[in-house]
Amino acid sequence: MFIEPKTLIGRFEILSLLGAGGMGEVYRATDTKIGRDVAIKVLTGDFSTDKLRLRRFEQEARAAGALNHPNILSIFDVGTTDDGLSYVVSELLEGQTLRDHLAEGALTPRKAVEYALQIISGLAAAHEKGIVHRDLKPENIFITTDERIKILDFGLAKLNSPLGTNDADTEAATVQIQTTPGIVLGTVGYMSPEQVRAHQVDHRSDIFSFGAMLYEMLTGRRAFQGESAAETMTLILREDPPELHDAGRELNPALRQIVFHCLEKNPEQRFQSARDLAFDLQMIAGLTEATTLSSAGIVARSSVAVTTGEVAPAVATNETGTPARRTRRRWLLLALAALLLVGVPLAFFLGKRAGKQPLPTYRQLTYRRGTIWSARFAPDGETVVYSATWNGNPLEIFSTRPESPESRSLELTGTDVLAVSSTGELAVLLNRQYLGWFISRGTLARMPLVGGAPREIIEDVQQADWSPDGSSLAVVRYVGGRNRLEYPIGKVLYETAGYISHPHISPDGERVAFYDHQVQWDNRGWVSVVDREGSKKSLSGEWGTAEGLAWSPEGDEIWFTATKGGEALALYAVTLEGQERAVARAPVSLMLHDISRKGNVLLTADNQLTSIMALPPGDKRERDLSWLDWVGVNDLAADGRTFIFTQFGEGSGTNYAVYLRKTDGSPAVRLGDGQAWGLSPDGKWVLAILNTPSQIVLHQTRAGETRQLPRGPIERYGFGANWMPDGKSVIFIGREQGHGMRCYVQEIEGGALPRAVTPEGVTGRLVSPDGRFLIVNDPSGRKSLYALDGTGQTQAINGLEEGEDVIGWNTDSRALYVFRRGEMPVRVSRLDLASGDKEFWREVSPADTAGILAPPRIYLTPDGKSYVYQLARYISDLYFVEGLR
Repeated sequence: MFIEPKTLIGRFEILSLLGAGGMGEVYRATDTKIGRDVAIKVLTGDFSTDKLRLRRFEQEARAAGALNHPNILSIFDVGTTDDGLSYVVSELLEGQTLRDHLAEGALTPRKAVEYALQIISGLAAAHEKGIVHRDLKPENIFITTDERIKILDFGLAKLNSPLGTNDADTEAATVQIQTTPGIVLGTVGYMSPEQVRAHQVDHRSDIFSFGAMLYEMLTGRRAFQGESAAETMTLILREDPPELHDAGRELNPALRQIVFHCLEKNPEQRFQSARDLAFDLQMIAGLTEATTLSSAGIVARSSVAVTTGEVAPAVATNETGTPARRTRRRWLLLALAALLLVGVPLAFFLGKRAGKQPLPTYRQLTYRRGTIWSARFAPDGETVVYSATWNGNPLEIFSTRPESPESRSLELTGTDVLAVSSTGELAVLLNRQYLGWFISRGTLARMPLVGGAPREIIEDVQQADWSPDGSSLAVVRYVGGRNRLEYPIGKVLYETAGYISHPHISPDGERVAFYDHQVQWDNRGWVSVVDREGSKKSLSGEWGTAEGLAWSPEGDEIWFTATKGGEALALYAVTLEGQERAVARAPVSLMLHDISRKGNVLLTADNQLTSIMALPPGDKRERDLSWLDWVGVNDLAADGRTFIFTQFGEGSGTNYAVYLRKTDGSPAVRLGDGQAWGLSPDGKWVLAILNTPSQIVLHQTRAGETRQLPRGPIERYGFGANWMPDGKSVIFIGREQGHGMRCYVQEIEGGALPRAVTPEGVTGRLVSPDGRFLIVNDPSGRKSLYALDGTGQTQAINGLEEGEDVIGWNTDSRALYVFRRGEMPVRVSRLDLASGDKEFWREVSPADTAGILAPPRIYLTPDGKSYVYQLARYISDLYFVEGLR
């Protein structure tokens, strides 16, 4: 079948034929609506009535359309014409396939690793959505003219999510190898052993196929190639490929290890995730042509950390344990190979020159799936005490040692460890209430490390640290709507309307280091120090994300983990004079938990993800609308068809990024900088707040320029804003110089200045649809209804119990939607304000609860029929590190 130029398929006008594949033909076309050139793939006439092929075609479109990643082909549209022609529209690529590139011979190791990193990054994104490609081969890898990798053809993707088809059908089809010309589902030379055997396939099958491609990129030869399909399958099942060589030379042994680890016959012996594989690839990126690299530095492309001359991986011995000293570069190369051979999955790019001092070593302490909240060294400097939520279970305290892969529970459920004293006493947090990021509030208690019941000390504590002699504590408390740092308890050294985190007392006991955050609960902050007399000093500039801090053993530096804007958190050090240096970087975010007197370090490697789920109007099943990595949903339109969110993660910048998305699944649109807070009632504007400089902006959802509202007396905007029901003014949290946070209302036209509407310490953002009441928190954290008529009257929320939170108002302003904090699944109830009666409304029950920091942030339409919610997920691994300098 050939479609003539100028033929319209939907709104797309055919320009020319680009090529044909096993399932259809691909044309160049133009989108007549917006003038963009696209690629449009249609089923050929012979296949258009084949139900199996139609199903595979639809599956390809649905699988790829569910993904959003720079290394995966973007899908714009899918449909069927009136005469039954099925088509899918994607971005138009310029370049060539990897197969075409390999026709010229093997790639250089550096180029192979560069491409491999991009491929595995796209695969990781697909696997995290439950999508397995199942037909990875050079023909399905496209290299654009600007060297961007795109993974094509998810037509064989098996969906483990609700998008999927019946496993029995797909698995049987996978191995339907015909001796006469026909369709082979899964190209033979790149199939995994489990595909050949018709066993069940998961994401590890893609890792095998990836290994076969990487082998071919490095050698120019296929890993498995017999004279027939049957011989090739036998090789896959029984034989390893020939050893890797490059122009007669042995390749980097670390790279060889990666390739053959991918090609293990047993899936259990391969890399268990694309993320793990990516870590090891990133570690050796830039070292694949070691003999051509300058000893002055290593340059890593793609998303790999880049240093300027100083790299220190982990173990510096070869396979026999003999030190490798032939040359500095060879020594570094073998160190990296040894690192992989002993199975360490994480390598750091360090700010110390190789060869001048012993290299650091990293020992993984935890192996379960979940979030590590806090970790501390015991007095011996070897035993580690940490609190974690594993596999969705309640928070619990454990102890472990670096020589043991097992952790022992201290049987303290629902308890968070804050500090361990030099005398072996724990400071713990009971009755824990999550506030934000890694900050909770509860009752401070102390107990012996060897066991015993906790003894309560003081309430409303967030974090604490022991003095060096174990006689007193520094605490951060929430008092009167403000954060206080006290040392010892009762003596206020510093107070802020923002919040304080990660207090650590200096080794001489004379100072407390901490993060000073200006806005609750925005974790951008400054590394600061205060002495016993209350003299406070900021040692650093503002960091975009700041989590984790400790003193060096000598007390001359404060080590901390932070990032300037959007990239992974790295480990830094700052002196008391404000001189900063980088200590360690990694492909994932690091969080510093503690440093022992011997200089050993506790770090977690954290993977931050956010899932966005929605129930659009008229739908009966939730839809996965996840986008990018670390985001926060901020508002849902009253009709349930549009929502806004903020991206905080990779590439978001210092001011973050505001996005608009429809719940029908169409792509998200970036509107501009800032943290999004509210979608205007008419849907034309998004209210957002910039951090630097602190400023309210209004982004148009359609064509138009961004506007700024006059700041007037506002020194700093707080954590919360919204539209008033009339759409003519906004309400926000802010403060004037010398005052605490409170609420202000400001008209958006005429240059009006903000006016205060609540007393200091009384804040909120949920306005009733009739504009009469605002739900506020008073300085003690208690919720109430605050009248916006100027009288300042407040009234208790009838029927709202302690531990319950408000999601939003219903349409007539007579009821609220509420839920109980800490419960999973989340049960949403409708609370009648007049009677105080509650009626169960619906349940939100995530299938996977591992690593969820807090209950889902839910936004309901006023009629309660549609919703969108987010799940913020932190997956942590704890490492014991020796030798960092």
